[in-house]
Amino acid sequence: MVYIVRYGELGLKGRNRGKFEKLLIGNIARALDRKSFDYDIKSYRGRVLIYTDNDAKFVLEKVPGIVSFSPAEEMSYEEVFSYILSKLKTMTPSTFRVSAHRVDKSFPKTSPKINEEIGSFIVQNFGWKVSLKNPELIVGVEIINSKAFVFFSTYRGVGGLPVGSAGKLVLLISSGLDSPVAGYLMLRRGAKIHALYLSQGPLGEKKVRKYITILSQYAPEDIPLEIHSHHSVLAEYARVLENRGMKRWTCVLCKYMMLHFAEQVAEREGALGIITGDSLGQVASQTLNNMYASSIGLKMPVYRPLIGMDKVEIESLARKIGTYEVFISAKEEKCPFRPKYVSVETNVERFREILKNLDL
Repeated sequence: MVYIVRYGELGLKGRNRGKFEKLLIGNIARALDRKSFDYDIKSYRGRVLIYTDNDAKFVLEKVPGIVSFSPAEEMSYEEVFSYILSKLKTMTPSTFRVSAHRVDKSFPKTSPKINEEIGSFIVQNFGWKVSLKNPELIVGVEIINSKAFVFFSTYRGVGGLPVGSAGKLVLLISSGLDSPVAGYLMLRRGAKIHALYLSQGPLGEKKVRKYITILSQYAPEDIPLEIHSHHSVLAEYARVLENRGMKRWTCVLCKYMMLHFAEQVAEREGALGIITGDSLGQVASQTLNNMYASSIGLKMPVYRPLIGMDKVEIESLARKIGTYEVFISAKEEKCPFRPKYVSVETNVERFREILKNLDL
């Protein structure tokens, strides 16, 4: 069997198109290697052809850069009719259409001509009606390098760009719903990820490891996960705030400390920024004022791909990629530092004074 792999944005990259194609092919190869599949890969004018006897569907549907793919059979155009005749004998649709695409423009028959010839052949032999809008069966035919590739199913891919085409970022991941989805979206845009988790306990750590296993399915290699104690990062400063009667500032200071710690990791790893799961207004630390205050002094950009999404949209994406089930598998561990009342509309100048007094 051969899988016809199609990509979208890569075709718009002009002079860099070859570079992106090569990266995509390399990512596909690494994904197949991780499953120990035997395969051969060829590329031709906007298509990647993967020859394998293994079921590669569940691998290809998670490779960023792939828009769609179809399991197909390769043959000469003359062989198409006998092949279709044998295949369609086991099918009973009432309507159909032929979807032909002449990728190889040197082939003498145009796409409309191929549609007409194969469509007429099916009507004559089976009597099915043609429906261009809502057919029960689509017979796909692509002409690639003078050969015909026939298929009856097309699957959607992740889309986006190949992982590694946009540099490396540090994902500040938690055991919550949002940050794994943020990581997925940046993988889909071509970023490599180094994950950083500030642990509050074994339950959260267990969930985060599962998140990373899922996200690694969308990457050409396992995503590295670095774990540090949340307590060691914040505890000393949280006690000082409480002793000074300023406990309501704890959440803003916590986010500030986490981002600056993530920046140190990013500098060490040669990353170009930090990813967070912030969604505007969702919780106290994610108001505009608080996000601004917690970012004071950062040299690196913070990428927030969920910033304009609501909880329903984020949950839908989490279900799609498989992290939602992990999220609901165990309750969130309560932060020991969270105050009863949280500063929502942080006064930035006042926060600067607090940082100065804490020698930060």
